[in-house]
Amino acid sequence: MTQFLHFLLALVVILALAWLASYDRKKIRIRYIIQLIIIEVALAFFFLHAESGLWLVKNIASFFESLLGFAAEGTNFVFGGMSEKGLAFIFLGVLCPIVFISALIGILQHWRILPIFIRLIGTLLSKVNGMGKLESFNAVSSLILGQSENFIAYKGVLGDLSSRRLFT
Repeated sequence: MTQFLHFLLALVVILALAWLASYDRKKIRIRYIIQLIIIEVALAFFFLHAESGLWLVKNIASFFESLLGFAAEGTNFVFGGMSEKGLAFIFLGVLCPIVFISALIGILQHWRILPIFIRLIGTLLSKVNGMGKLESFNAVSSLILGQSENFIAYKGVLGDLSSRRLFT
């Protein structure tokens, strides 16, 4: 019961802070907020309590673990076992996998696989939350790619944005 009360308190605090920081409070659409909270609770229950949701999360996690394993093996191949000796951990253990994942993202971008996937999910998300397609595209791409690689996905769009839209 205390977890539920903690959830409600956190939700009220976040909504109050968002309302206080809002530029135009009259344009807040409550329907979308309630709709998104219901979807979030349903997805949280599905991914944390349903067998199929747990199976899906485990398989996605194992896929990304294998990608990071490939990155570690490539780093070991290029730098000759320096990572096993503990030398230059930040460079070999952190930066090289980021370079590998960024190269993989670039290949998926070049083949037009990633933009189609992100655009499809972003369009569905924009129908649910009422935001523009670019904002939804940004949300989905940062979810899939991560914050550091997110700019790779929409670097071609940034030059065409108006200054007002750039700040959203």
